Amino acid sequence: MMRNRTSGWLLVVLGMAILGLGAMAQGTPRYGGAVVIAMAAEAVTLDPLVITDVASANVFAHIVEALFDLTPEGDLEPLLATGYEVSPDGLTWTIPLRRGVTFHDGTPFNAEAAKFNLDRFRTRATFKFLIEAIQEVVVVDEYTIQLRLGTPFVPLLRGLAHGFTGMLSPTAVQAGKVEPVGTGAFKFVEWIRGDRIVLIKNPNYWGEGPYLDRVVFRPVLEPGTRVMMLLTGEADIIHTVPPDDVPMVKADPLTDVIRGPSFTTQYLGFNNRRAPFDDVRVRQAINYALNKEEIVEHVLGGFAMVADAPIGPDVFGHHSVGPYPYDPEKARELLAAAGYPDGFRTTLRFNPGWREVAAELIQAQLRKVGIEIELIKMEWGAYLAFTAQPVDVNQIDMFMLGWVSVTGDADYGLFPLFHTTEWAPKSNRVFYSNPRVDELLSQARFVVNPDERKALYAEAIEIIWAEAPWGFLHVAEFVHGQRVGLHGVIYHPNLQVMVTRAWRQ
Repeated sequence: MMRNRTSGWLLVVLGMAILGLGAMAQGTPRYGGAVVIAMAAEAVTLDPLVITDVASANVFAHIVEALFDLTPEGDLEPLLATGYEVSPDGLTWTIPLRRGVTFHDGTPFNAEAAKFNLDRFRTRATFKFLIEAIQEVVVVDEYTIQLRLGTPFVPLLRGLAHGFTGMLSPTAVQAGKVEPVGTGAFKFVEWIRGDRIVLIKNPNYWGEGPYLDRVVFRPVLEPGTRVMMLLTGEADIIHTVPPDDVPMVKADPLTDVIRGPSFTTQYLGFNNRRAPFDDVRVRQAINYALNKEEIVEHVLGGFAMVADAPIGPDVFGHHSVGPYPYDPEKARELLAAAGYPDGFRTTLRFNPGWREVAAELIQAQLRKVGIEIELIKMEWGAYLAFTAQPVDVNQIDMFMLGWVSVTGDADYGLFPLFHTTEWAPKSNRVFYSNPRVDELLSQARFVVNPDERKALYAEAIEIIWAEAPWGFLHVAEFVHGQRVGLHGVIYHPNLQVMVTRAWRQ
């Protein structure tokens, strides 16, 4: 664990427990071999300034490291930092850095490199909200930086453990190199879009391992194809085993199913600035018209729970206010009150995969209350870009997305999704805005007392739930497949599948 000398206010940071699962190695690790990971979606970008998707994050995390790391068990540990000190007023963080670390291109990792990366991220990144409380990064000496804040910022350490705040070689960035050059266990080799991303081991890695010589990430969008790749040995790990295929994968003596809780909330997004979804009664009506239990059972095979809040129960700050009960009659009453006694026509966009099945079920459910939906399937990268259009040109009616509260904290699960400053092209893609919610979410970032923070989040969640900017769907488990004989794979509730210390038997 990291060394820390802080005043008592920071202990709240370490008190936010996270539930997780790790499939840790048994026996003595062996060197050599390769692993093929079949992902349910293709990576969109490996630029940390604009990454927002899970597939990209999974690849990026094998190449680039942050100052700290959040383990599946919820422990905050040093990575490229070796500890931290915080001033009594919480405004100055002194962070010593790991010595003897080099980037993949030979550039030394030091305080100047850390400052370069943090300054770049906090001023330019889509997810800059993670560390934007930093007003200045000061180089104290070659291996020490100081972060100066204008006000105490409780989630900062978790922000510094987020993979997107990881360190890239300043030399490579300034030379305009597109591929990430980090300090991680694996180095980028090639990206053939639609086919594979290939990484090779970093022989100069500062930490344990890597034991594998090569990691190949393959985008395989069709679930049945992923399962067959696992069963035949063409893939060693697959993301998202379909519920109907779980028994088959478990029955095969050479494969297994890895399940665990995740920080993921799935939602049906409404464009809150576009009629008829600018009327709260319409948004509430759809929540009553959605049979979430049917979606969980029919589409997900029961590997999820109906959402009772915008964030899941394992995220700090969770406050149960739901779920919305299935009540078609109530939905019809609300639609009539909003001026739509006969319903209306609209569109629902989604990407291929389980969302296609869910969209068809949602279409059937909402038809029962008079809402006719045209289903529009889009390729993942184009879909993300389409939902990210700014409000003045955004053409979305309804869409389906999920959000992983990567840090395990309500700040990450609520601020980027519901604060007015985070409208698309950032992560508030429903254009929700409420001044009181803005005030509560901003205030909770700077309140030290955990009970007071929870109270602020509880009030915000109650307002959000009542105003229904989403159709609140479910909190999903992760359900992955793995070949036996592969050890040391880490399955994180933030949906990262890490093979940095994995090895083949």
